[in-house]
Formats: sequence, structure tokens, C-alpha cells
Amino acid sequence: MKKIVLFMSLCLLATVGSAQVIFYVQAPSPNEGNYDFTYADYMAADWSVPDMEDPMNSVLSEMVLIDDGSDLDNPTACAPAINDLTGKIAVVYRGSCEFGSKALACQNAGAIACIIINNLGGDPVAMGGGADGATVTIPVVMISNVDGALLRDEIDLGTTEVFIGSKNGLYANDIGFTAADHLRAQSFGNLSQLSQDASEFEVEVGTWVRNYGSNAQANVTLNVTIDLEGSEIYNETSDPIGSLPSGDSVFVPLPTFSQASYADGYYHVDYTVAADAADESDYDNIGTADFSMGDELFSMAALDEATSVPVNSSNQFNGTTDNLYSCLFFQDPNASRVGVQGMNFSAGTSQNPDPTSLDGQLFEVYVYEWLDEWVDLNDPGFALASLNDVADAEYIYTDNLQSESVYVELEEPMLLEDDQKYLFCVQMYGTDIYPGYDSKTDYNWNVETYAMPTSPIYLSGQWYALGYGSDRNPSLSIKMFDASEVSLVELTQTKLEAFPNPSNETVHIPMEAVEGNIAMTIVDVTGKVIDTQNITMTNNRLDVDVTAFAAGMYVINLAFADGTTGSVNVMVTK
Repeated sequence: MKKIVLFMSLCLLATVGSAQVIFYVQAPSPNEGNYDFTYADYMAADWSVPDMEDPMNSVLSEMVLIDDGSDLDNPTACAPAINDLTGKIAVVYRGSCEFGSKALACQNAGAIACIIINNLGGDPVAMGGGADGATVTIPVVMISNVDGALLRDEIDLGTTEVFIGSKNGLYANDIGFTAADHLRAQSFGNLSQLSQDASEFEVEVGTWVRNYGSNAQANVTLNVTIDLEGSEIYNETSDPIGSLPSGDSVFVPLPTFSQASYADGYYHVDYTVAADAADESDYDNIGTADFSMGDELFSMAALDEATSVPVNSSNQFNGTTDNLYSCLFFQDPNASRVGVQGMNFSAGTSQNPDPTSLDGQLFEVYVYEWLDEWVDLNDPGFALASLNDVADAEYIYTDNLQSESVYVELEEPMLLEDDQKYLFCVQMYGTDIYPGYDSKTDYNWNVETYAMPTSPIYLSGQWYALGYGSDRNPSLSIKMFDASEVSLVELTQTKLEAFPNPSNETVHIPMEAVEGNIAMTIVDVTGKVIDTQNITMTNNRLDVDVTAFAAGMYVINLAFADGTTGSVNVMVTK
């Protein structure tokens, strides 16, 4: 058994719950509107950037591409600018050097802000200042590669203005909220075995409503609806708030959502706020707080509605540590009803300055009992200091599956215990390995309300109970099973190998003489069953035809007539 005794802090990255800092492309641009972005944190030790929540630090100017004398199509600002950017908002591309160095090159050329276009797919990421960040005094933001491509023609012409800063006071009539303001289910993927009635599962409903405008707003109301499979099962509207002064906010609660029993499926939760005056910036008047119910998957990250795969919106920079644990916290008074069979996770590798591959990288998964005695985050005795390894497995990539979800089965399935605290963790090695994260589902107000940990991480020799922050949840899902079916998922000591592996035609699995039939089940990386067969063996080798399978990783599970089982991972190529 493996024990970890380490120091713990709450959160590595500060979460901004009430901030409404925006990146808004101004009219008359055909691409006018608000865009997703990240920005350098003025509280970080490696930046000296302004506080973007202060309206005094807002900037509005034309976007101009930097010319650093290198690649005119994708300049990285890793060398001094040779064009004058005085009073402009400089645009550069990610890659080849640190974010702080890029921003400093823009600042030295006279720019009043720096926009970094991501050179990778997915959401923009958090940015460290590096060696030069402490000398950067202008706002630094990142937008996605998709948005960068959309705006590129306008950037080249240098005719389009963008506003970067706080919404406070920008419009006369402007109410709204952020994802961090909503109460939501305490996890996204919930287990029906642990949610049998209203006493076991309910969702508190409510959100902060904020008046960003310069005018007081009259008759502010909040409406929340919940739909399941196209049927509305909840619709509540608050009493009107007579007046909400400029710059003020109010928490608006609504009746708790609960049912006598819960059907499996994807629950769409929509928050909508309105007032008498027409909103001049209404993109933040509607928010979501979805969750799902099923008999297999526990997850804090959003699960894709079609595939149930955990969403990976970005691969999180790991802080240059070479030993990272990315984890989920789990505790339930009825946990003995279920067991754990395996985990899904995703990851990526650094692509800057040169791409690196996941092929051949080792990952390990662990289930830990969290043995420290505490009630919640406010408990004076709260600690993350004693973990006991109760189950584990390892996974070695055989292909460069960037950001793709993969499934790892535990060496032995395990049953859980009632009210025991657990951490489900993926351990990864190397400074270039970045865990996959969902950055859209924000548990900020849940943490404020329930004071429970969400997605702890361990990096650089320290535990953080809230990980990278309440808005960054690892793309992990825990595959569970009904405890009454433990005999159906038991693994055995039977060791299997397959060749050739990878293969695009037939996989051969040698084995000793087998009596009776073999039940074969083949699942993909999401745990979805692809094929089942009952096989009568006539020799000491099982041949599996994989020509009809799509390229990817699969697990071949075999159940023998004597009650033993075995499994082997195979990679199918095309």
C-alpha cells in the first residue's frame, strides 16, 4: 500500500467569482461581440499587469499585428518589434517563448495591451509570466485559435477596435451573471444507485444577479428551467426585485429541485435574468448548470451529452512540475451500493517550442482513502495529509492521443464504503505532460455554499484541495458498477498478451489450453461495448478480427468457463 503525507493548500489559482471582465469586438465589425479569453492575473507573483476588474484599467483601441522580423503570418513576438505599436493593442501568436517575453516586446513597442492567439486547439489557457512577466505593466490576454482566425483579416487591416476590461459602468442598462455565480448539482455525473429519491439527491437553485450598468434596474427577475429528454420538469420564477442599484448585486434563491425518483439522462438547467429596461449587453443574461444521471459515471467535468465522455476544453499547463496528481473527491453516505471498475482521463503534451508526443508516456491511476478527520473546508482540522492507496492500475500510451479520453481498468475492482472520503487520481510524469480539464463548469458558488473540496491536485510538492480553481475540473470520470454485480466485473490473475499490437487486421491472443466456451466483450476507450461473442476454442490461440473497428484503443475482456477472467489492451490502426 502506498501512503502520501504532504502539505496542503486550498487552491493553486485564484477563482474570480464576481468578475465580469470582457473581450468585446466593437461595431461596425461584422464579427462584433463578446469572445472567450483568459487574462494575466495581477495577483500572480510573476506578473505586474493591472487589475482588469478595475474599470480604470480598461483599454479600447485598434488591434494591430506585431512585426518582429520573423514569420509575417504567425509572429510570436520573441524578438523586438520593428513596427510602431504606440497606443495600439498588439496581436501576437503563442509559441517559441514565454508569455511574459511576448507581452514585454509589445509593451516596448508602445502597445497598451497584448493579445496572444493560441496556436493550439481548444480554449485559451492560463498564462504564467515567466522571466519577463514582472516587468509587464499592460493587460495580457489570450483568445482561441478559432477566434484568432475569425478576426485575422480585420487585424491585418488594423481597422477594428476591441474593448478589454470590466463591464462595470460601460453600459447604462446591463444586468447579468457569470458561471461562477450559479448553484448547481454538486457533481456533473451522478450515480442513480446513490440518488434513489429526494432524500438522497437534490439540487439547490439560485444565483447572484449583478447590475453592471450605470442605471438602477427595476423589477429584476430570475427564471430557472430544467428539461429532461425534451420534457420540462422544473420552471420557477422569482418575485421581482423592485430596484437593483448600479454596481450592486443580489443572491436570488429559488425552490430546491427534487423528485421522488430520478430518471437516467441529461438534465438541462437554464438560468435567465431579466429586468424592465432592455439590456444593452445581454449575452450574460442566460447561463447553464447542466448535470447528468446514470448508473456508471461519476464526474465533476461536464460529460458530452452524446458520448458521455468527459469534456476536455483545454490541457492545463502543469506548472513545470515533473510529478502531478490530478484528482476527484468523492464521499457518499450510501457508497457501499457501488464499486469502482476504472477511470477515463485525457491529457496532452507541450507543443511549444517543439511538439512532443504522448506515445510511450506512462500514467498511473489510484484510488485513495482520505483518512484525515474533517467536516468541511472551514474545519480548523481540515487537512490533506494522509492518503491510503486501496486500488491502482497503469496505462502506457501507444499512440499520440492528444486530448482524447482513454479508459484504464483497475487491476482489481473495489467496493466503496459508506461515508468514506476518497480521492480518484491520475498520476502523470514529466514537465511536458498537461492534464485535460473542463473550464466551463464552475463550482465557485457551490464551494462557497457547501465548503467541500472539488478536484484536488498535487504538484510541486504540495496538495491543493480546490486544484487549479473551481472553474477548472479534470476531464476524469470514474466508471462504477452496482455492488450486487461485483462477480460480473471481477478481474483475475490471468495474464494476457496480444500481437501484433497495434494491428489493423487480426489480433492474436495466445493462452494455455482452455476448457469450455469463452465470453468475449470488446469495449472502446469510453467503456462503450463494441462487440460481444461466445467462442468455442479449438486451439491455444484466440484470433480477433478488428478490421471493422475504427482506429483507436480497445480493451478485450475474456470470461472463461471456470469463472476466471482476463483482459488486454489493443490499438487498432488504419
